[in-house]
Amino acid sequence: MDELDKKILKELQLDSRKSFTRIAQNLGVTTATISDRVKKLTEKGIICGYTTILNTYKLGMITLIAKIKIRSGHSIEDVGKEIAGLYETCYVHHVTGNFDLLVISKCAGHENCGCIIEEIKEVDGVETVDTEIVLKTLKEAVKVEL
Repeated sequence: MDELDKKILKELQLDSRKSFTRIAQNLGVTTATISDRVKKLTEKGIICGYTTILNTYKLGMITLIAKIKIRSGHSIEDVGKEIAGLYETCYVHHVTGNFDLLVISKCAGHENCGCIIEEIKEVDGVETVDTEIVLKTLKEAVKVEL
């Protein structure tokens, strides 16, 4: 990945709906160059998709953080994949420390959070679940500095 790729990614992070022509104009290259580069970045798995980022707080959703310890003899990756399959799950991270997985979910109300916690507890291989509900989000972004 070279500097042009990084510049393209920065443009797409700012507005993924921006046309390749507009990006090309901003960067001083051809539209074909942008198209080819984006295709290659997608094929390499660097660009994973395009989405609309919602302000879930304004939608009345609650952020649930679950720290999960996996039972000895169970695969962290297998348990993580099963939890990732739960509809409300947004992120599943294999982490260091006292827990094996850090899971972030978005819930439609406190009752739904309780249901999600119970679903996680029922996953085969889950030993313990320690949860927290976010009271206020000060920053939530999926953009990264390149």
